[in-house]
Amino acid sequence: MKLTELMMKHRGKIASTLVILLLAGWMIWHHRADLSREALVAWGKDLHPAWFIAAFCILPVLGFPLSILLLLAGVRFGLTGGMILATAGTFFHHFAAFYLAHGSFRDSVRRRLEKAGRKIPPIKEKHRIWFTALFAAIHGPPYAAKLYLLALTDVPFRVYLWAGAPAYVLFCFVPVGAGSAVTTFNPTWIYILTGVMAAILLAGYLLRKRFGAMMNQDEAS
Repeated sequence: MKLTELMMKHRGKIASTLVILLLAGWMIWHHRADLSREALVAWGKDLHPAWFIAAFCILPVLGFPLSILLLLAGVRFGLTGGMILATAGTFFHHFAAFYLAHGSFRDSVRRRLEKAGRKIPPIKEKHRIWFTALFAAIHGPPYAAKLYLLALTDVPFRVYLWAGAPAYVLFCFVPVGAGSAVTTFNPTWIYILTGVMAAILLAGYLLRKRFGAMMNQDEAS
């Protein structure tokens, strides 16, 4: 499909995106004087705890970017409080997404896939734990999409929760720590967070390489 045809097909989405970007750019320019670190920290600390906790539990399940909320959690509650919220929220997200995906939503997706000549691929029982942990460790797809995609497979809830949620919690440490570091601007924390992120990415790469090769060998045999 040519570029012009693709643009015409999605002209509504493109126009909406441009309008949103223009409005966002105008707001940033209009309030540029209020975008200092002190102003952002003050705004984060003024967030009402109850409303923020409710938003943290609900919005990611609806597709809102989790990273923004993790950063604000670090600003509002600090590293310890932010990680407690991140841990509890992540487990709640898994619980909610799994049961939403196994309701009428699952049947609707299955019917659409069957009409398209596809189906949700099965995962061998011996691979479910590693597959779940590695799928959670892969960066790229949105958090909500990963939650629902994995929930639509035949992975049981206990594996989905206890292999997936801890992996996500581990990655929460960096944005929560970054939000906490913003309030104090301690360079030591920046170095620590950078090192932790590098270690997590390296571990994820090595695990993905090792166990991905094992799964391919098993499928070939």
